Amino acid sequence: MKIKKILAVAGLAFGFAAAPAQAAFIQGSVSFTDGFNTLGNIVSDLTMFDIKDATTKAQAPITGSFAPFISDQDLVTSAGNIDINAPGGTVYDIGGFTFTLAGVSGVSTSALTCNAVGLCKDSISFDITGTVSGNGFNPTTFIGVWTANGTCLGANGQCRSDITASWSSSLVAIGNQVPEPGSLALLGLGLIGLGAARRRKA
Repeated sequence: MKIKKILAVAGLAFGFAAAPAQAAFIQGSVSFTDGFNTLGNIVSDLTMFDIKDATTKAQAPITGSFAPFISDQDLVTSAGNIDINAPGGTVYDIGGFTFTLAGVSGVSTSALTCNAVGLCKDSISFDITGTVSGNGFNPTTFIGVWTANGTCLGANGQCRSDITASWSSSLVAIGNQVPEPGSLALLGLGLIGLGAARRRKA
């Protein structure tokens, strides 16, 4: 009888040990900045941004869950295009964290303007959202702002030479579970059912 009790207690202990601990969600912020090639276009006209560059670094301050894994000397190991019209894919990979883009909204542009000495500037900014995962954390929703600024030499709102551009991005992991596709599908079905019920009552 004692042997059975010992085995039962041992099995229970093993069960607790074998059960995976629930990982935490990610909370914190990190920023990036770099230049990029506009391929001769002004930034306010672009809908596709190629930010793949081996020199892209994280920027201080780096807070929360990111701080133990990322410093302001760490390079982004891979990055992808940002397509305003079809957002998706890995946008940053750094310090064991992968940021996957899911949506772009709130696009705002500032048209090219030139001053009296021929320096011209323009800009574009938009909100981004997606999923950040890695380093044993649960996949977590992130939100952020992405901004590009362009300069050139020209006049009357037209570039003539020396077109350059830079970008910056500030991201915040908000400690929320990423909505599952199944949950979104159920929500959609629920809204359809609610709409049908309202039409029947009308």
